[in-house]
Amino acid sequence: MKKAAKIIGSFMVLIIAYLCLSLSPIFFQDFLNEEADALIIAHRGASKIAPENTAASVKAALNLNPDSIEIDVQQTQDSVVVLMHDTTLDRTTNGKGLVKENSFLELKKLDAGSWFSDDFINEGIPTLEDIIKLIDGKSELIIEIKKGDKYYPNIERNIVKIIAKHQAEPWVIIHSFDSEVLKRVHQLNPNITLHKLLIGKLKFIPFIISNEIEALNIDKQPYIKAYSINYAFANRDFIKLLKSKGKDVNVWTVNNAHFANELISIGVNGIITDHPNLLKK
Repeated sequence: MKKAAKIIGSFMVLIIAYLCLSLSPIFFQDFLNEEADALIIAHRGASKIAPENTAASVKAALNLNPDSIEIDVQQTQDSVVVLMHDTTLDRTTNGKGLVKENSFLELKKLDAGSWFSDDFINEGIPTLEDIIKLIDGKSELIIEIKKGDKYYPNIERNIVKIIAKHQAEPWVIIHSFDSEVLKRVHQLNPNITLHKLLIGKLKFIPFIISNEIEALNIDKQPYIKAYSINYAFANRDFIKLLKSKGKDVNVWTVNNAHFANELISIGVNGIITDHPNLLKK
């Protein structure tokens, strides 16, 4: 029994040591460079100032003049693309159930702001088209497609149509954890810039962790222009590999100014943050 415990203990120590090798060096060393700079990307709008993924949050972000504003989208029962992080209404509205089981008319009756503050009572759920009209090129817009075609029929096609309708290709980016979503968007409109979201890459293994464990196919996916990594796994080797292939590297979600500067110092190009007001120079 004691021998088995020792073996298990030794194995756990090795696993922890291996994971530590895969973490960003910012946790172990000081790389601070006062000259460092990077793009600031407002996560779900200015989501610490106003309720996430609402018009109020996007307006608050625009007032802070970030380099980009990031939002999440889902799709209603009647195929309207709306801003929402979760597949359900429960967390950020006074509604219940799945977004896809409600019509947009039903969603229009919901309050998406009072959970955050009484200042935002009756803040509604905006459509993607509402937000594209609101931004109108005043900022770059990054759209995260949370669920693809299998969950929301034709969502990629619907999003691409909205972007084309408003001639927003020059200032809209789509990112997703799902490589198939990015592939479909590229097939529908190769002029839309695409970024790949992922948690990270473990050391010595040619796989990445995103919505699944998948092969790292940088050369086979030339249409992906940047990779957005969980900041804890933004290790120097992975950043160097991506940059050697001509890719930019963003990190999510960083709400500490010191960590942000450390990450920039090791080569990160963009900081996705809930606090664009704290990090924007």
